[in-house]
Amino acid sequence: MRPGDGSAAIRVGVPRASILLRVARDRSDDSARTRRAVRIALPGRRDPAPIAGQRRRTVRDVGDLHTRRVLDLTIRLAEVMLSSGAGTADVIATAEDVALAYRLTDCVVDVFGTTALVSALPTADSPAVTIVRAVHVRSTDYTRLADLDQLVQRITSGGVTVDEAHDAMDELTEKPHRYPRWLATVGWAGFALGIAMLLGGTWLTCVLAAVTSAVIDQTGRLLNRIGTPFFFQHVTGAAIATLVAVAAYLFAGLNPTALVATGIVMLLSGLTFVGAMQDAVTGNMLTAVARLGEALFLTSGIVVGIVAGLQVATLAGISIELHVDATESFIIPNQPLTIAIAVVGAGLAGACLTVASYAPLRSVVIAGIAAASAEWLLIALGTAGVGQVVATGTAAVAVGFVATLISIRRQAPALITATAAIMPMLPGLAVFRAVFYLAVDGNFDDGLAQLLSATAVALALGSGVVLGEFVGSPLRYRAGRLGDFFRIEGPPGLRRAVGRVVRLQPAEPEQASATGSHRSLSVALEPVRSDGQDDDESHQGQDDDDGRGAR
Repeated sequence: MRPGDGSAAIRVGVPRASILLRVARDRSDDSARTRRAVRIALPGRRDPAPIAGQRRRTVRDVGDLHTRRVLDLTIRLAEVMLSSGAGTADVIATAEDVALAYRLTDCVVDVFGTTALVSALPTADSPAVTIVRAVHVRSTDYTRLADLDQLVQRITSGGVTVDEAHDAMDELTEKPHRYPRWLATVGWAGFALGIAMLLGGTWLTCVLAAVTSAVIDQTGRLLNRIGTPFFFQHVTGAAIATLVAVAAYLFAGLNPTALVATGIVMLLSGLTFVGAMQDAVTGNMLTAVARLGEALFLTSGIVVGIVAGLQVATLAGISIELHVDATESFIIPNQPLTIAIAVVGAGLAGACLTVASYAPLRSVVIAGIAAASAEWLLIALGTAGVGQVVATGTAAVAVGFVATLISIRRQAPALITATAAIMPMLPGLAVFRAVFYLAVDGNFDDGLAQLLSATAVALALGSGVVLGEFVGSPLRYRAGRLGDFFRIEGPPGLRRAVGRVVRLQPAEPEQASATGSHRSLSVALEPVRSDGQDDDESHQGQDDDDGRGAR
């Protein structure tokens, strides 16, 4: 090696590194051009990446005090929705909308059975903030739910401070029920009257059913006042209905089936079948199992009450005979007059149920029409030879679809319409027959057949409503062209998280950096564009940025 070769090698190494860097840049440019060529050759919408593992986008200049007040507001909202029987996914979506309106983009909402949890993730400057609240009180007040729907619409429309929202929640949760207690009892009596008409009872049966339901309601209020568990309240209510039916059978010769079935439907109406099925469909299995388990447990209380009443009749020497074909579980009217009475009875039951649940008057009319229409469809399908489970499920699908349309037009929350419309179709008749055949006649085969029929009908009702909402979900605002046609302008109120869910975003992102007194104001939310153009443009821009960065 000649002297000076080492320095020459060093001088040669410098341009070699430059050449390697240039080659790397050329390869990056080729990669960017290749990605652009692939996107041009394969047009269409790209699905976004899954959010698992992504860094959460947090908003700066949001203090701990503001965060705690917003979280407290969201968990109060979730508590009202859960106590009204709303689905877990609906509660989570609505609470996240409210948190987003107050610039908490990293808010986590979850529900475990009767426990609600809201949390703001930690940042570099502050720890995580978490609030947990247990929902033990059941208070079905549909007026409160409708008022909450309007409050959420105001918040997500922008311009509502956190203090104003808390004041509105105070007024909403502290004001008494819309109707006096005696009117709610009259509502339950009217509900029972409608169910008795639906089941083809005589005028005396209808009157006795109404009076019995009023007695059951007042007895339940008394037991609830002294802290009696719900299981024993259902046992007592079912026993009262059975004993009244036995007395009517003994002294007036009335068939006890319609009377007991009416009481069963009344007691079953308080169970959250729709919310449980929605939780199962939307993937919230823990809450779904808890709700279904509760429904089965309380239904077993009804069975215990019926058995107790029948055993009392047996000990008294009263022998009851049911002249009913056990294989005929689906009984429908076939005369114009009886069909009209059944449809009117279903409408009366649906309307009176909303009165008993303290719904606004506008919702009462809508629920009555929806219940009557569902019963008419059920009778039409039964007349055409469709089986009970399929006919009931089809009618429930129609109810879910109509409830979605009504909520889209902001006439009433979907939960109110759906619940009131399907309750007249609950299988009270099959439940009573199953208990009678199993506990009194000892006919295991017929009793099991009736029990399976009742279970299938109940599941068809809950899943049918959810399927109807799924079918109607493209009609929601900005979920499709039809949704833009049907929907009233403005962000939604209480969300229904079944089917095609519209994602919301701040209408003016620059407001997220607001300071001072404007920080506590909610920002307006608007639906995220769903045509895929934004996604394609963002990917195109990302490719361009990659190309520019490589140069």
